Amino acid sequence: MKKLFVVLLILCVTTLSFAQEKKHTLTFKRGFFTNDYLIDGQEVSCSDFEYELARDYEAVSKWDTGNTMKYVSWGMAFGGGFLVGYGIAQGSQYGADQSYTFKLMAGGVLIVAAFIIERIGNSKKDDAVELYNKNIGKIAGNESVNLSLVPTEQGGIALAFNF
Repeated sequence: MKKLFVVLLILCVTTLSFAQEKKHTLTFKRGFFTNDYLIDGQEVSCSDFEYELARDYEAVSKWDTGNTMKYVSWGMAFGGGFLVGYGIAQGSQYGADQSYTFKLMAGGVLIVAAFIIERIGNSKKDDAVELYNKNIGKIAGNESVNLSLVPTEQGGIALAFNF
């Protein structure tokens, strides 16, 4: 019974030490044409950044909301640009009636609304990265003890405890 208890204790400690994951700090830098995604100061792809962000459910939820708002704003900006262009083309004809001014105003309103939605989406993405970095240390497990398997000089494997 005593040996079984020792084996179960070692198994429990091993599980706790392997449950701890490396803590990363995420940084999102928005550029004019491209964005930089950094994990611990090293540039990574967007998919790797989002994979790491997915470890925190609330953060990835905000990130996805920000992405959705970005794509909605792009669609609105495209529609607004189309209305402005169509209104200009319609108004430039000889003897055109005044109905083209409504298209110009509606297109302009859509473009301004798209900029506002894009801005809100960007703030959601920034909030997601801040939330992830704030919650980074809340990993279950005992962080004062680390148990790992290391190679020995004779070519074997040893159990190493770090306090």
